Amino acid sequence: MNTTLSRVLPSKQLRPAQPSQQERVNGLRRAYFATAAAHARWRIDIEAVIAQVESTVAPAAPWRLPPSEWIEDVVIARACIQGEQQAWHHVQLANTWRLREVAELRLTPSQASLLVERFWRNLHVRSRAQNNSAGLHTYHGGETLSRWLLSQVLAQVESLPVGGSIDASVDAILDTMPQLRTLACEASESTRVPQAT
Repeated sequence: MNTTLSRVLPSKQLRPAQPSQQERVNGLRRAYFATAAAHARWRIDIEAVIAQVESTVAPAAPWRLPPSEWIEDVVIARACIQGEQQAWHHVQLANTWRLREVAELRLTPSQASLLVERFWRNLHVRSRAQNNSAGLHTYHGGETLSRWLLSQVLAQVESLPVGGSIDASVDAILDTMPQLRTLACEASESTRVPQAT
């Protein structure tokens, strides 16, 4: 019997290897084309999605969820960045109540509504600006867009100079929220709102 085969591998070899950039891109392509029918109306191509996910100076962060769970959210985020009003409407409709609920952890309902409205306005302006280091340009996938938006609002709420504090970290609070579905699930349920002329 070969004793070399029966040796225990060092612990660093037991950890799953971080996927290479090419493996990440291949995973994005598979997820994009597997769900292409669901996001075809946004007219965002795969290259724009890859650029959005991989556009970070730091080494690519590990994904919380596989691309199939959030690829459509990246497509919708790209549509928002490119000025698609229907995409903005959908994102706001699907998430405003969640953002208010999180803001009300520290603020009164009226203060929470004001903070969320200001958040949407600022996010819209920053996302449409040419500077790619702000707004939805900083959403790189890896998690649902709903979770990303909630973390942005929580960070704002935590930084407010108000009495009391949120005892849990952003991630801990997000983990206790109801299941955050991908925006694509809700896109199929939302009705198209006619554009104002």
